[in-house]
Amino acid sequence: MSAEVLCSDHAYQYVDKVRYDILRMIPEDGVDIASFGCGKAATEALLVSRGRRVHGVDTSLEAIDVARKRLTSARVVEPDDEACFADGSVDGLILADVIEHLPCAWERLARMARWVKPGGWVAISVPNMRNYRVFVKFVLGGEWPEEHTGIFDQTHVQVITKRRLERWCESSGLCCEKWFSRFPPRPVWRRRLFAAMQVCSLGLAGEWLRYQHQLVCRRAAPKPPVERETC
Repeated sequence: MSAEVLCSDHAYQYVDKVRYDILRMIPEDGVDIASFGCGKAATEALLVSRGRRVHGVDTSLEAIDVARKRLTSARVVEPDDEACFADGSVDGLILADVIEHLPCAWERLARMARWVKPGGWVAISVPNMRNYRVFVKFVLGGEWPEEHTGIFDQTHVQVITKRRLERWCESSGLCCEKWFSRFPPRPVWRRRLFAAMQVCSLGLAGEWLRYQHQLVCRRAAPKPPVERETC
């Protein structure tokens, strides 16, 4: 999702293909699902075909024109719109490669989390900025390239690590339920090699090899009021 126009001559690259790594994260519960930054919604369209009601928003009119034909509803929103959905109006929320594009993303995540009903879920996918490529390019080489996609996507405005994302979720009232590993999707041999290296290292190598951090959180139910004794 192009959250803000950061460079007028570099448009965000919308890819029209199913993200099976996102689909595997989606819990079975919940019917009404919001997708913030849905793009052309190829992935969300499969959820609709399975009986879910998916409501998508994005800043791109071109992407939404495609998404409208695939989703229960889809509409264009402004980059700074914090009221895309009413509080407590959806059972689940998809944030697939979105929050790394948002200024003050920790504040936006806290606001978006309130769209979800207590006990509902939020599926999040972000780039792993502790990846070995960042170490090689930035720490050793002193360079930060501007690329069209991936970890060095030129439209990213946030540097996200696992600990930072955990802190954001906790401060947003979200409880981390399950983490998923995603290694570079291509070539296949590299993905399989990295997965094997993570297993052999008892998970220690994964922090440097993962292409993305992906997790499902639950919005915590509000605590009941404390009853006070009366005289």
